[in-house]
Amino acid sequence: MKLSKIAVAVILATGFGVAFAQSTTNVDLINANQNQSGALNSQGANVGNASGSSKSNVTSINQNQNQSGALNNQQLNMGNTSGSATSSVTAINTNQNQSGALNSQQMNLGNASGSAKSNVTAINTNQNQSGALNSQQMNMGNASGSGKSNVTSINTNQNQSGALNSQTLNAGNAQ
Repeated sequence: MKLSKIAVAVILATGFGVAFAQSTTNVDLINANQNQSGALNSQGANVGNASGSSKSNVTSINQNQNQSGALNNQQLNMGNTSGSATSSVTAINTNQNQSGALNSQQMNLGNASGSAKSNVTAINTNQNQSGALNSQQMNMGNASGSGKSNVTSINTNQNQSGALNSQTLNAGNAQ
């Protein structure tokens, strides 16, 4: 009798732990704007990222990040997964704009690491940067480890003007 009570307690605790560890998030983000000006600033947006065994569903329409000045950092992370998490991202009209000197700009959409899975549909995705000595990077639907990513990208643009700048676009790469 004593052994069966312990066994039931262990089963209940384990079952509860598994259910509790799994979470699901559904994000509908429409007309979101971040604006920042000045020097030595940092701007970040983290939307619907998932880790562990979580699930994330993201729909983003008209998301904008704007930053001006010098020595600034701007980052957008949406629907990225790690562990055994899964995410589904639909991003329409996503824009990053940055002007000034010695700035850094990065956009990460639906990247998967570990054994995670990501599905990305990105329409009208834009990065714009002007000034000198700037860095611009876009990572969309890349997979590492045994991760899996499916990407559909329509009208993806990177624009950069000025001197001594660097620009990188990584989409759908498997490592």
